[in-house]
Amino acid sequence: MIASTLGYLDAAARLIRRLSNSMLPVGVTLVCVISVVSVYGVAERMRGNPLSWTIEFTELLQVALAFLPVAYVLNANKHVSMELLQTVLGERGRRAARIVYSFVGMVLAAMLTYSTCTVAIASVAMDESTVVAILPIYPAKICVTLGFALLTLQFAGHFWECVRNMPECVIRAHQSESYV
Repeated sequence: MIASTLGYLDAAARLIRRLSNSMLPVGVTLVCVISVVSVYGVAERMRGNPLSWTIEFTELLQVALAFLPVAYVLNANKHVSMELLQTVLGERGRRAARIVYSFVGMVLAAMLTYSTCTVAIASVAMDESTVVAILPIYPAKICVTLGFALLTLQFAGHFWECVRNMPECVIRAHQSESYV
């Protein structure tokens, strides 16, 4: 009974990891859409046409771009980290630190998910829209909520992987994977 429950939780942690990885194509798609709309806006402006909707649409897409792929960044271990502190700690210390920051991150992200969810619900109820082009704002607010929800799940997955001492609990990224 306990072994099967732990197996289900292990599988859920792996599913969360796959879900977070699926946000990379979403981010790339949003960058492409923002680029196309921006190029269209510049072309319209050069022809002397008004472009108010392109500015507002691009701003709304940038909100989605900022929040949806954040769980992927955490999953790929490409977020801000303190390598000096990690090198001082031993293997067990790094694992303990990861458990603590995963738990704190999970709680904080869950609180932000709840907070942004209430704002998104209010935005849907008011049918909130932009001033000039009358584009709905609530999809961007829903993307913020979804981004924080995915981040909460990713922190929960990291927390579970480290508590269970699963091989996916990577303590720190290899130097070859670093952006620097």
